Amino acid sequence: MFRLIKHLIGSVTTRAPQSENVSEEIKRLEEWLQQDHNGLSTLNAVEQENEKKTEPIDPTDCFKRTGTVTSIHSAYLIVDDHFYVPRELLKGCPSATTVEKNTRLQFLAYRRTDPISGECSTKVVKILAVIDGSWTTEDMLVDQVKETAETEEEKESIYYKITERTEPGKVLFKTQNTITVDINSKEEPIEVERDKVRITFVPQVGDLVTLTCTVQSDREYIDLNGEVLEVTVIEPSRLIPGRGTVTVVTKVGGEIKATNDLYFFEMSLLEANGTYRPQVGETVRFEAVENEVIGKRCISLKKIDQCKDESTPASAETKLEPSQRQHQPQHHQRNRDNGTPNDLFDDKNGIRVIGEFDVTFNNVQETVVRVVTIRNESEKRHKIMKLYLPRTTSQLRLLEPQAHSQTFLFPNETADYRFEITSNLYGRSRETCTWSFGGGFKIARSFNIRTGEEDIDGSSEQNPSTTIGARESYVMRKLAALNQSLSRKRYVGGRRMSKAPNFVAFKFGVYDVPKDLFELIASSETDDSVKEQLSAPPYRFDDPLTPDNYRHLLHTALFVEEIHQFIQLRKYDQERVRFVPQDKYLALPMAGISEARPSVIVGDMVYASAPWQDDATVFQGIIHKVLADRVLLLFDNVFHQKYNGESYRVYFESGRGQQRKLHHALDLVPTTLGMDYLFPERITPNEPLMNVVLNEREEMVLYTSEDSGDIGNGDDKERKLAWYNQRLNLYQKRAIVNVLRGEIRPLPYVIFGPPGSGKTLTSIELILQLVANVPNSRVIVATPSNSAAYLITERLVQSGLLKPGEFVRLVSLSQVEQENIPLALAPYCATVSIGDNNCAESEQVLVTESGLRMKVQAKHIGQNRVTISTCSAFGTLMHLRFPTNHFTHVIIDEAGQCLEAETLIPLALINKTVDSVVLLGDPQQLGPVQLSRLTENHCTRVSILERLLTTNRLYAVDRDRFPDSFGYDPRFITQLRINYRSIPSILSVYNEIFYDGMLLPNQLENTADDVKLLGIMHRILEVKRETPDYGLFFFGVDGTNKQAPDSPSWFNNAEACTVIRVVQKLFMKGYEMQDIGIITPYLMQIRTIRRLFETATLDAPKIGTVEDFQGQERRIIILSTVRSSSALLQHDIRGMLGFVANKKRINVAISRAKGALLIVGNPRLLERDPHWKEIIDRAINNNTYVGCTLPPRNQRGGAGGGN
Repeated sequence: MFRLIKHLIGSVTTRAPQSENVSEEIKRLEEWLQQDHNGLSTLNAVEQENEKKTEPIDPTDCFKRTGTVTSIHSAYLIVDDHFYVPRELLKGCPSATTVEKNTRLQFLAYRRTDPISGECSTKVVKILAVIDGSWTTEDMLVDQVKETAETEEEKESIYYKITERTEPGKVLFKTQNTITVDINSKEEPIEVERDKVRITFVPQVGDLVTLTCTVQSDREYIDLNGEVLEVTVIEPSRLIPGRGTVTVVTKVGGEIKATNDLYFFEMSLLEANGTYRPQVGETVRFEAVENEVIGKRCISLKKIDQCKDESTPASAETKLEPSQRQHQPQHHQRNRDNGTPNDLFDDKNGIRVIGEFDVTFNNVQETVVRVVTIRNESEKRHKIMKLYLPRTTSQLRLLEPQAHSQTFLFPNETADYRFEITSNLYGRSRETCTWSFGGGFKIARSFNIRTGEEDIDGSSEQNPSTTIGARESYVMRKLAALNQSLSRKRYVGGRRMSKAPNFVAFKFGVYDVPKDLFELIASSETDDSVKEQLSAPPYRFDDPLTPDNYRHLLHTALFVEEIHQFIQLRKYDQERVRFVPQDKYLALPMAGISEARPSVIVGDMVYASAPWQDDATVFQGIIHKVLADRVLLLFDNVFHQKYNGESYRVYFESGRGQQRKLHHALDLVPTTLGMDYLFPERITPNEPLMNVVLNEREEMVLYTSEDSGDIGNGDDKERKLAWYNQRLNLYQKRAIVNVLRGEIRPLPYVIFGPPGSGKTLTSIELILQLVANVPNSRVIVATPSNSAAYLITERLVQSGLLKPGEFVRLVSLSQVEQENIPLALAPYCATVSIGDNNCAESEQVLVTESGLRMKVQAKHIGQNRVTISTCSAFGTLMHLRFPTNHFTHVIIDEAGQCLEAETLIPLALINKTVDSVVLLGDPQQLGPVQLSRLTENHCTRVSILERLLTTNRLYAVDRDRFPDSFGYDPRFITQLRINYRSIPSILSVYNEIFYDGMLLPNQLENTADDVKLLGIMHRILEVKRETPDYGLFFFGVDGTNKQAPDSPSWFNNAEACTVIRVVQKLFMKGYEMQDIGIITPYLMQIRTIRRLFETATLDAPKIGTVEDFQGQERRIIILSTVRSSSALLQHDIRGMLGFVANKKRINVAISRAKGALLIVGNPRLLERDPHWKEIIDRAINNNTYVGCTLPPRNQRGGAGGGN
């Protein structure tokens, strides 16, 4: 290999650039490499002869030797009566089981002399060969002599030079005696004994470190992959000194902000070496190391004012030295982590408290008996005054003696206490007992109980290496995406769901992803480096959204999301896979694909090529159906006919149709409506389209005369318009009247609808009023999801006020292929033909047996008064030709969930003469879904509804001008204030946290059914509240969040067991699965809970993510928050994972419940978020908290909310 490198260097310096092309050079170098591998050389004879000569090496401490096994033991072998060989060195050797006495081993050894004692010891580093066996390693130095008989030369040692080098690495694992480090030069991690290496700090899992190693070297070249003989030093790869301000302090750690960066510290490590506890606002000097998991981790802290005084006591500085933690009594550390005073758990005055305090159960209701012994090891008599048991325990019972029994203990005497421990809580819990002795001192011990925490599915506890592995996997997908983009080939097209027409009125541009943007994202190692480049010209991604950069930033954001999707799809690529014929399709098996992320949807493509051919033809398959464990594809007919079970290499690509719609609308709307529509700066009042007002009796009155403002001039000038829904409240009626008046047209009118305020009822009433009272109206109703569009269609059908043919629900072909259309709604649904009206091939409309109309043209769509569809599906209508000003009104339901570019699609079908555009939604609930981290917290990720309400002065709150409407200008906004969903105690939680108390309960008191449900919840959870009238419950579970090896998603078995236990008891009380909803942020937790229901042979209620429950409600909602470990808390906050630090998710999650809301989670973790802390404090203050022991500051209470 070195000869090859030498040749390459020479060829680069001597060869003319134009002498030969690249392919010829590659071929020639491959021949060189093959020759070098076979031991051949084109060097001249002199060079070959010189290479064969080896200079003799004087005896060194590193040598190879062949010896004979002289003694065999269970854990080790002895060679030549001198060399100790651990059996673990034989791992991977097929002949290991045949090693016996007189077997000859060839090994590499290292002799080390202790610098202090002068004692010499020899360590066998590696077994190179089992001479009498069948195994040899590739790195064995093969003797030139081929005789098999043992000779004296074989017994002689062959010496190697040794050298010292540094190896970068990261800490993977820690035990009491060893540290395992992953280093770049070895495939396997290296395990280092703590006592035999100098460690300059206390390394933690994930720390980036540098190892100083003694390594084997050979000849004049240092073999960079030479065997590591010994690790001598472990130190941080980078020691970062600095000063900053403490911004966060919790029981387990905190955060320091310094020079625009964040540094994190763990309280347990600080307290192990000193008494200083950082406080928020203090200025500190620190030293930090780099950590793969949390970024920068502090290893020492000192207050700045103490730094100035060199005589500061050692306790003022917290310096983490390696030796200072290893001799702490285990129970001391454990109870200090719990925030309990250290000396309470210390043995004192010659009294020792002895027992087994760690208790593990597989399930609740299991019981064990433990004995605690109190021994007097002093020379004087002591008296046990009393035993204090936990006040609120339901898991610990003293069997004997009685707690108030007083006992004298003479020197060397003992007293036994027998406890019965019964598990009632899943996860980790702690029960503390305190003995009081004469003389005024006390000693405490805690039983640490762990229940239901066994691993399932090969899962593992939260481990930084798992996160690191996921990050490396993402980098690999980025590289695969880059390679895939650079090696595109021609392909044989697959069969699409419908044939494209020859004539289309308006075609979309291609909008290819810019090559430079793709390479920037796919070739960068970290998102931070990409963000830095995106913030610079020409992207300027961090600039605020303005009319000048509007199109540029939104186009770029769409491209970024598409690139992210392309990268993530690489996880589904497979090198060899077989298709399975299924009906007319070829099925590609993909376990769990229906719930996988990113989603694979109908219309996406699979490209297949034969891996055994270098230049194989590529065949494109179109996905027509996505089932639970496979996708169904249609390739070219010839491929189907010839396929005979061969293996193919496959890779995925998403269909670009939706992206092209978004880009097209983004180019179209600014020209048709103008930037002054998207960024309004002033009001241009118009005469009302309909001069309607609400009278004192909340009746809608229409004035028809020119002086309609003079109310009451004559009965002939006014007409009462009927309300179709007689149950509408005042705020819903105001919203409808304001839309019908249309004084700010064409600017959007916002109906701000918090949870349970009747947005859907309001939109249905508005549609019916427009159809009834505006004869020329043609209404577009757009939604972000198919479920929302079907709901509006269903409500219109149920009203019975619109005839078939007056409204239509447009569906995509994917809805037809997936058979997702509700059978009862099929007669009101249609697919669209994008062929021009004059295109003969699209004249015929097909009607299926269910009544679904297929290939409906623009002229048929135009006959409907109301057209309902998703924002995306409305993109199809941009291909069609409609009469000018055909659509008169646009209603966008749940507009807060739509990307701004999505909202532009229905707006692209109108112009400035539109009568009204209505945005219904709630900016406090879930916003648009985008997966790329590069756009999080970015202006392009918010909806147009949220952007107008938060950045535009016309839509801003002004309480001085509009005190009667909570500061909203009624010409622009109406807020729906009456909540129809939750009982008052649940409503008060999200109303006061997220809506400033603006919501009003429709139900002022709990009904008899509510009281019954709350009473049952009280008995199931055993809460301490006296009267069952409060609907928020918090069940504290100190469980463990885990990951399956093949998934980045999290689950918590203890929380899952708690959830199913509560649901089982609810079923026993007569509640059905449709009464209950289970919300959790992670797919793995959803699967875990479902698996438990299957094991228990119970029908599961709906279990889903927050997104799955948006717009829904249940009588009883149970939330499993999953996250329990604090190790990656800051990562969660930055990534807005799960519920932590994402107030929109919290709001949606807790506002789904009608009668009872049960939150299952770890209060120690959740309390760090102010919103979660307020929720937990409300449960505490109302005596509806149960479960694991609370942190001390929560026991003191927090935010209000007492009932």
